[in-house]
Amino acid sequence: MENLLLILLNSVITSSIICLADRVNNHIPIFINRSFCFNCDHTLSWYDLLPVISAIITNFKCRYCHYHYGFRYPLLEFFGTLIGLLLFSDSSLWITFFLMLFLALEDCHDQSIHANILIPWILYLSITPWQRDIHASFIIVILTTVLFLVYVRHSLGAGDIPPIICLTLVSSSMSFAFTLICATVTAGIYIFVKHQRHIPFIPFLLIGWLLSIVIEKAITYLL
Repeated sequence: MENLLLILLNSVITSSIICLADRVNNHIPIFINRSFCFNCDHTLSWYDLLPVISAIITNFKCRYCHYHYGFRYPLLEFFGTLIGLLLFSDSSLWITFFLMLFLALEDCHDQSIHANILIPWILYLSITPWQRDIHASFIIVILTTVLFLVYVRHSLGAGDIPPIICLTLVSSSMSFAFTLICATVTAGIYIFVKHQRHIPFIPFLLIGWLLSIVIEKAITYLL
């Protein structure tokens, strides 16, 4: 029963964040209208909004206009729920994941994010006792490097600073180093394949961070 409740909790949170990101990206009021189809504007019923399940039942189409919205939403809901379950035992990682998921969805849309929503969380992480092997000197080095890349090299945007600081505070030194390496490599591959000069970096940062967590947990389990 407890596992079922955790699945429901994480699926609802994931679905809500996807909906919130869609509304923010499309300049739709957050708290006024009920969920509706972006194609026909028909208000959706509760049974149209069941994470993953509704998409499968309706064959990934709107029940009313039959617009095929693809696999993006159910895949995000599925993996968001799965990752939420994996991180639930560590509240700092769990909350950070959902905040980063929202920012990644924003970044994918128009390469701009509301990075300031991380400020309260960063302040909280800064004043709570650290449980990881990270030190102030390491954070200073990371912050200096990031500021150099943003304001001197112009390789990153200013909006990337809060997410990087946030991930620094919830990761071990080795885990964060792997996060940056993985994010940089995958972003480089994407640039090479897509032939784009400007890309959203937050999704790659999130993927690298999640991979570092999975590897860290796998090593801990094996040892």
